[in-house]
Amino acid sequence: METAAESKCSASDEYMIEASNLTKKFNDLVVFENLNIKVKKGEVLVVIGPSGSGKSTLLRCLNYLETIDKGKIVIEGEILNPKDKKMLRRVTTKMGMVFQNFNLFPHMTAIQNVMEAPIVVKKENRSEVKKRAEELLNKVGLGDKMDYYPSKLSGGQKQRVAIARALAMNPDIMLFDEPTSALDPELVGEVLNVMKNLAKDGMTMIVVTHEMGFAREVADRVIFMDDGKIVEQGKPEDIFSNPKEDRTKSFLNKVFK
Repeated sequence: METAAESKCSASDEYMIEASNLTKKFNDLVVFENLNIKVKKGEVLVVIGPSGSGKSTLLRCLNYLETIDKGKIVIEGEILNPKDKKMLRRVTTKMGMVFQNFNLFPHMTAIQNVMEAPIVVKKENRSEVKKRAEELLNKVGLGDKMDYYPSKLSGGQKQRVAIARALAMNPDIMLFDEPTSALDPELVGEVLNVMKNLAKDGMTMIVVTHEMGFAREVADRVIFMDDGKIVEQGKPEDIFSNPKEDRTKSFLNKVFK
């Protein structure tokens, strides 16, 4: 087993995430193979592409919700070692994740949902966690809904609670897996506004989304994935206004019809 010192990567401190030669298979299905991705501190990386291109699986592999078959993942200079469960928990708690379908505990109020992980996982002081949870719910515009159960909240409100819950763990990196795809169109904006504010605050973010307007406005870099490969990447203005690859052009033409 590697020691903490041995698990440190010699790469530049500017990268929060460095993944190299990632391969993920589900039985005979190769989701992606030899995939490489780097994310700088404070960067907002938006990943776009058709369904089934491996975008969501990539996110789940980065925080080890899915194990990789091959490759190396480095988070803040530390190489993830799948055999060291304690180290995995410590490093992956630096990454907050927001899913498509909220995943809130239905028997807990909004503030209880936000408080749960810091108390149970990190063993933090309840009164301090409660204060932080109140601040976070106010930050996402739900200060008046703290004692509401999920069944009394709209989809957009549930997703904002989910964002507050992820932030309650004080992550250095936020991963968003199509956070607006389960929402009615009129509720999308309220969630995207919260994400925009996080980006303004300098949060390092990887966002898998179909919201091209958000990608244009907020992303520092856009990756287009298809069939498990990174087909093209660049600044939003380059990807959306002047894509180089035919597959990217075809995808965007369909999206913007």
